[in-house]
Amino acid sequence: MNSPVKVLSVGNVSVDIKAFSAEADEAEAYRDGTIDLVPGGVGRGMAINLKHLGFETAILGFIGRDIFGDFLKKGFESEGVNTELLGISERYHTALFSVMATTGKPASCVYNTNVVKEITLSDSVRQFLDDGKADALCLDSNLTPEALAQFYEYKAQHPDLYVFQNATSPDIARKSMQYAKDINLFACNQMEASAVLGEPAFPDPACAAKFRALGFDHFIITFGEQGVMVCKDGEVWNEKPFATPDLVDTIGAGDAFASGYLYGVFNKKPVKECIRYGLISAKETLMTRQTVSETLSPSLLENY
Repeated sequence: MNSPVKVLSVGNVSVDIKAFSAEADEAEAYRDGTIDLVPGGVGRGMAINLKHLGFETAILGFIGRDIFGDFLKKGFESEGVNTELLGISERYHTALFSVMATTGKPASCVYNTNVVKEITLSDSVRQFLDDGKADALCLDSNLTPEALAQFYEYKAQHPDLYVFQNATSPDIARKSMQYAKDINLFACNQMEASAVLGEPAFPDPACAAKFRALGFDHFIITFGEQGVMVCKDGEVWNEKPFATPDLVDTIGAGDAFASGYLYGVFNKKPVKECIRYGLISAKETLMTRQTVSETLSPSLLENY
């Protein structure tokens, strides 16, 4: 990049309260374990990952007037992310995720993200975009249908604005389908891809063809241990993940892959190289309990 690409990340910023115990879960008894307070959210993850990779980033989201909101805002400021569009809600508290994990069992999660309802394409956001402060948008599918419609209407009026759309979760992945032809890059995992298709998704050309039939032209589908499938202009790539001997936590790996991939896109790299950057970013994130790896940098990707 001759000059840093300017990216506005739009979506959820939250605090993840991660509890883990190696003791058996019997009758929901009290158990010894660890508890970590980790900044999270798709909006935050994309903004900070891309900042680490040399982009000029801003965040559009809302926090509550509470200690968790203060914690998140200070984190953005310490990372150098522009917070002029980070609002404070007077109706809702900061988004929270409570995650409980036990050895050998799937993690369970309770969450509240009502504050995301506050995000709209307001006059201040429109002015931010009109002033050329963003070359690209990273949109979280957690946005309300009304907010998504506003952003894609703006995109229709400004076709040069690059839009990356994250499926976010299986239960809301289909919200973006009506905008498929307006999305420059779409990303989802296997469960989200299955929700979009209405049938099981697999890393094969038939699955890619079904996505293209829905209007998606450039997309990423991650398949966990099976790797990742990327399709662009009808051409399909399948790559295995990089070995991760010290896997700690999977949360945030998808956002990291997308960020590394976007680094390649905006540096006009071939798709195969973009995928390599994404795999590096995902691997680094899998080895930390944080949702963003502190090791990410342009030099890491170029010299790995």
